[in-house]
Amino acid sequence: MELPDLRKYTLDVDLQQGVVPISKAASSLAALIKRTRANHQPIIVTQKGYPTGVILDVELYTALRELAEHHLAQESAAVEE
Repeated sequence: MELPDLRKYTLDVDLQQGVVPISKAASSLAALIKRTRANHQPIIVTQKGYPTGVILDVELYTALRELAEHHLAQESAAVEE
């Protein structure tokens, strides 16, 4: 399995623009998705001041999922040995 190249992404959150309350996220979801795709940066969604969700570019989500699957496959192989 070839692992995805994640160098263009950052998992760091821009604390000025990368944290939005759920009310704003609901009313501007399309713009937030466009921003996360353009910046390759996640956006944290808060509810009552606490982080409750993350908006990710679908490519980053897919890459993270592939990495998790790869890690689980390696763990399983190590246990079988």
